[in-house]
Amino acid sequence: MDNLQLENGFPVNPIRVGDGIVLINIFTLDPEKTEQFVSTQVAEYKRLKGQFPGSYTANLHISLDRTRAANYANFASVEDYVAMRNSPEFADHLKRLQGLVIKAEPQLYQVIYTQNLDMPTSEEPLPMLPDPELAPKLAPPALN
Repeated sequence: MDNLQLENGFPVNPIRVGDGIVLINIFTLDPEKTEQFVSTQVAEYKRLKGQFPGSYTANLHISLDRTRAANYANFASVEDYVAMRNSPEFADHLKRLQGLVIKAEPQLYQVIYTQNLDMPTSEEPLPMLPDPELAPKLAPPALN
């Protein structure tokens, strides 16, 4: 997670095969509350930055129709993610988002392949797929 570049004043977070795990959380939103969700979520990213060991990046995307948000975040390990999720700081974070989210669908992922137009295509073998028995069971947080 080094070599961060800036684009329009914001960091561009490279994601690479083998960089720990990725949380992808799909939120279902009320379009009338999307702006409030975005401002709250970004304020939370800033408030919590650097508080969780093994947490590398946080990224937020909003669907053009404002009905969905996708959050992806990189962690060094499943254990680092679980420690963050079980922390009092994360519980406070969820309280701030209450009433702004209809549904949350978090899931952990392993980066298997990436492609960039400006880089050569790799011919290396793909990494082994994760063992599903090792995946933690993530219950959606209560946000509504």
